[in-house]
This record gives sequence, structure tokens and C-alpha cells, in this order.
Amino acid sequence: MAEIVRRSAVGVSEIEASLEAVEICMHGALFPEASLLGQAQVTARSAASYHLSAGGSRVRARVAVAASLALGLSKADAVHIASCAELLHNASLVHDDIQDRDVIRRGQAAVWSKYGSNLAICTGDLLLSAAYGVLCRFSQPLFLPAMLALVHQRAAVAIDGQCADLAASGIQSEGLPAYLRIATAKSGALLSLPLELALLAADHANAATMARRTCENLAVSYQILDDLRDFQADSAAGKRFADQTQSLNIVFVLLNSSDRKLLVSRAQAIASAKALAHEHLTLCEGQALQLPRESGAQILSLSAELRGELNVQARKQSC
Repeated sequence: MAEIVRRSAVGVSEIEASLEAVEICMHGALFPEASLLGQAQVTARSAASYHLSAGGSRVRARVAVAASLALGLSKADAVHIASCAELLHNASLVHDDIQDRDVIRRGQAAVWSKYGSNLAICTGDLLLSAAYGVLCRFSQPLFLPAMLALVHQRAAVAIDGQCADLAASGIQSEGLPAYLRIATAKSGALLSLPLELALLAADHANAATMARRTCENLAVSYQILDDLRDFQADSAAGKRFADQTQSLNIVFVLLNSSDRKLLVSRAQAIASAKALAHEHLTLCEGQALQLPRESGAQILSLSAELRGELNVQARKQSC
């Protein structure tokens, strides 16, 4: 598997150079024209710029750039697809922080905790609108209707997942099926978007379904990893394992579900969660290898990284 990744991946330097262009594109999209407000006044534009300046892993941008270039798209089109996916993802983060009341994002104050919820809502809206704006710069207008429709479709699925997550009080007792549905919708939709957009733009629409399944499996594993990272913090909040109704966490799901069978301890639940994540990564890798022109190479790299992180977190949380 590792040999496939090394041989097929677009060069790291090429991806990094494109990511610099993505940052410029995203910030530029926030200021399509002069603001009517004074420079000293905090606006959604300045708040959005503040949020983007915190950086992040830019996973979706990396997937978009690597796939686009592997499929023969121009660097400019790769940047526009990557910028669209990242702006949409960051819009969701700004709004998520308001709903979850998370005060820190990427090591700095979340937009709502720094500027207030009202301005944060406007900031998320601006990032969402900017995502459509940058995609409209794509060089081949013939593909734009399908690409714009896809952006809306994936955003709608992600919103459904977020709504389900917010309404998930007590869902741990419903077992894995409910957890997997929510994780797939909430995280999978926006993770698959950049890969699907690249395939549509390169006239490989027939591979879009496989790309979606690939990224949905990757997203479930990402969600499990996040849950393992958060598990001790959630537990330290003074909540009993048998009464975890506020946080939809895979460990709590396994401990409290009616079909947990022999899962009677925290260590067993953590081990089972790790095994489940690895199962989804195996599915993800098999599907990524079926994508045209090795456009799934970045997904394979991400999967390899995720396997290592899962093992580290599982050991840490079991201590």
C-alpha cells in the first residue's frame, strides 16, 4: 500500500505550492468589493479572515489539489475546487462552535467567543457564500451546473447530520447504526466533496459514487479518532459512563448500547472502537484504489496517517 502511495501521489512540493494559492484565494474571496463600513469596525469579513488565519490541516484542500492535478486539471482549477471545499468546511466550523459553545478553535478564541454569536453567524454565512463564489471561477462553464448542485447536495447532507447530532440526547442507547449514520452524514459529506468535484470537473462523474463511499469510510474513522481524543475530557466532566447523554462519543455508544454484548469495560469499548475504525479504513483503502488515474492517492496517505494516530490514542485512553 505504501509503495502505491509513493508512486502515484502528486509531488508534495506541488501540493504545498498550490495550498499557498488556496490561502490567497480564500482570503481574497472574502473581499470581492470594498466594504461600506469603516476599517476600524469589526465585520464578518475581518472575523472570517481571523478564523482562516488560524490555519488548520487543510485536509479537504489537499484532497482536492492532489486529485485535480492527478486527473489533469489545471492548477488554477485545482485551487478553485480546493478553496470552495475549505470555505464551506470552515463555515460549518464557525457555526458548530456557536452551537457547541466551544470557546477555542485551532488554538485561538473561536469567532463567537471573540466577537459574539451574532457576528459569528454572519461570518459563517459569508464563508458559505464565498465557497460558491470561488467555484464560479472554474474555467469550464459546461461543468459548473453539476458542480454547484453537488456543493448544495453535500452541504444539505452535512446539515442533516449536524441536526441529528444536536438532537442526539440519549442516542448512545440506540447503538452503532445511529452513530454511523450521523458520523457519515455530518463528516463524510464535506470530506467527499472536493474529490467528487474534481472527478466531475475531469469528466469522471461515473466515479463520484465510489469517491463518496471512500470518503464516508474515512470520515467515520476520523470521527472515532476525535471521540477517542475527547473521551477523557468528557469523562472528567463528572459524567457517569452509564449516563452520557450530552456527548455523542463512540466509547459511550459502545458502553451503553443495548447490543453491546460482551463490552463491559472501558478498555474493551476503546479496543472495539479502534477495531471499528480500522475496518472502515480498510474499506476506504480498497475503494480509493478503484478511483481513476490514481486520484485517491491522497486518501491512501490520509488513511495510513490515521491508522497510526488511532493506535496512539487507543493506547493513551486505555491507560
